[in-house]
Amino acid sequence: MTKFLNSKWAVFCLLVVIVLAVFGRAIWFDYVQFDEGIPLINNRFFISDISNFLEVFKHDINYPSAVAPYYRPIFILSFMLNSQLGSSPLAYHLGNILFHILVVIMLFWFLSELGVKKSVSILSSVLFAVHPAVIPVVVWIPGRTEAILAIFVLLSLVFFIKFLKTAHWYYLIGVFLSFGIAIFTKETTVALLPILFFYYLMHRNEKGSEMLVTVSSGLVLIIVAWFFIRKSIITQINDLSFFEMLNVLWSNSSAAILYLGKTLLPFNLTGLPVLENSLFIYGFITLTVLVLYWIFAKIKLISLGTLGLIWFVALLAPSLVSYNMPDNMIFFEYRLYLPLMGILIFFASSDLIQKLDFKKLKVLVPGLVVIVLFSSLSFIYSSAYKDKMSFWQKAVADSPSSSDAHNGLATAYLMDGKLEEAEAEFIKTTEINPKEKRVHLLLGLYYLDQEIYDKAKTEFEKEIEIDPKSFVAYHSLGRIYGQNKNLKEAEVNFLKAFEI
Repeated sequence: MTKFLNSKWAVFCLLVVIVLAVFGRAIWFDYVQFDEGIPLINNRFFISDISNFLEVFKHDINYPSAVAPYYRPIFILSFMLNSQLGSSPLAYHLGNILFHILVVIMLFWFLSELGVKKSVSILSSVLFAVHPAVIPVVVWIPGRTEAILAIFVLLSLVFFIKFLKTAHWYYLIGVFLSFGIAIFTKETTVALLPILFFYYLMHRNEKGSEMLVTVSSGLVLIIVAWFFIRKSIITQINDLSFFEMLNVLWSNSSAAILYLGKTLLPFNLTGLPVLENSLFIYGFITLTVLVLYWIFAKIKLISLGTLGLIWFVALLAPSLVSYNMPDNMIFFEYRLYLPLMGILIFFASSDLIQKLDFKKLKVLVPGLVVIVLFSSLSFIYSSAYKDKMSFWQKAVADSPSSSDAHNGLATAYLMDGKLEEAEAEFIKTTEINPKEKRVHLLLGLYYLDQEIYDKAKTEFEKEIEIDPKSFVAYHSLGRIYGQNKNLKEAEVNFLKAFEI
């Protein structure tokens, strides 16, 4: 066995087999109708045409059928390239699994570059590969953005480490290219800066400050260029100011405990986690474990252990900022994908773990037990993403106070023609959040289809109060007025819909 694992290709094969064993069946999963609709269905003709390659860099992620405040061209480009091989759910799910496999291999490489012992690097990579918190990234198609981001974040760090060791210019180019691709994948990449800086501090006595200045200057230029490109493209939606972001971050700071708990004790996972329906006990237990381990393992302040904690905090913080109001914030588990690596680094790099002899069964078995447990949890929980009804019914069961969960389930019922169930869920949604967009619209369309015109009219008017730019609501009102022979009001609403 030891001889087998001495080959890096054998390790790669082992990691691939483990990922496929746990997540391979996901290729047969359907869409869950959560954020797949716009990029993969509404925009399918756009993303399937490779001649639109450059157009991807000129628009937000929802172009051409809608508008979004996110500029992530590499994410959309992954769908475009994927669609050249197939545009079915199977093809996209296969793409997600391949991205995850690549991340797991990259993590093993990165841990090796940090100087982590090979056996520990393998076990850490396997733990990450099967960890229940990575499920949304692997089996939920839009979750791939985190895997793509992780690939280029890890590549940036590997090149940075090699540049500090050798000062070769081509590693510096590698840092800039990887960082550039990462930031055009997701804006979270900016959080990589404190991680790079701290790693440099760990080696500042060996390296001159000019190396840090060179890298920092290039990365700042990339960030500035990205900022102005994004600003020129995202024009229809106002960005949060710096102080607004700090305010939202502070309001959502308690969610950091929620996320922390899911790193060591991933037992309360769900598709749409909200604070009101979440357990914080796992987070406080995990925090206690980290503090005690820090003391017991005698981890130094300037060490890879500290780097791991900085990694977790820096890469998690952007996930606590959102355009949504704090009361409506959903703390998605896919956002834990990259921060989770920080906790693995914290433990894997410690002398206590490094000194363990994993050739001994009494040392190896506890690790294998955790891997089997996590694999089983992941295999079972991933079923929640197999289709829309499985996903939304579990979301409502786990987060009954979430208007988004009830709205999603109502829409799923509507798509399956279960109109009475859809109506009940839409009404529940409005009870929880009367200002939820599109709920009154869909409820109005349901009443319109049932020819209950008075109720339909009321719902469309409520939708317009919430979203004055809802052209569908205006158009539907026009239909109702036309049905009632009120041609003047019908004309007004049709013209308004056309204007929007």
